[in-house]
Parts: sequence; C-alpha cells; structure tokens
Amino acid sequence: MGARRYLPRVQPFIDMHDLGDALVRAPLAEPVMDVEYFTLTFADVRTLAKELQATGATNASRGKLAGLTGRRSFETMVNAYEALRIDGKLPATCEVVYAQAWGALPKTRHIQGEVLVPLHQIKKR
Repeated sequence: MGARRYLPRVQPFIDMHDLGDALVRAPLAEPVMDVEYFTLTFADVRTLAKELQATGATNASRGKLAGLTGRRSFETMVNAYEALRIDGKLPATCEVVYAQAWGALPKTRHIQGEVLVPLHQIKKR
C-alpha cells in the first residue's frame, strides 16, 4: 500500500506580490497593485456555499477530490463557523486584487489593448 497523497480541497491562490513580480518580468513599467476586501453576510453556511457555487468558483487543480468534504466533516465545519456569527449573520470575506502597468504591446502578447501574462510566467517566491 503506497503513501497517501495530499489532495487539495480548495484552489491555491496566487499571492498578490507574485502577480506584481510577473508584471515586472513581462516587462511592464510602473506596476500598481491594489486590493479590496468585500464582506457579505449569509443566514447559514449552506446558503453561503450555494452562492459560492453559483459564482462558478471551482478547484481546477489536477487530481482534486471530487467533493468538498464528507458529511461529518462538513457538519463539523458548519458548527465551527457558527462561532463567527455577528448580528445573526455569518460573514464571508473575498479579496479582490487589481493590477495594472504600462508597457509596449508586442503583437504576440496583446488582445484589444490588453497585455496577457500567462499563468505559467507567474512564479512563487
């Protein structure tokens, strides 16, 4: 029996600083990064999960597990989340990162005035 392989349950996110570094390597000038947080509230975890699913958010990792978790683990998470309830609502915060920079637009790297930075060029530190 082989060693058990770790399979992520959520999509790993690129760090904002790594995205800025990719803009510099592109090479683009004067990169500006900004971040904004939005907190929404929900009556219960199941409603939150349905809203998240409706956004199309998914784990695109290779070898991912088919489901988020088992029933017992989900119920444990729901019970733990209840400790975060404020004024009868459960908060869920999303982080939105904005990035912009200046540069020449090589013919092979632009579409309608936008520079494309392929994900494989974004390296972690």
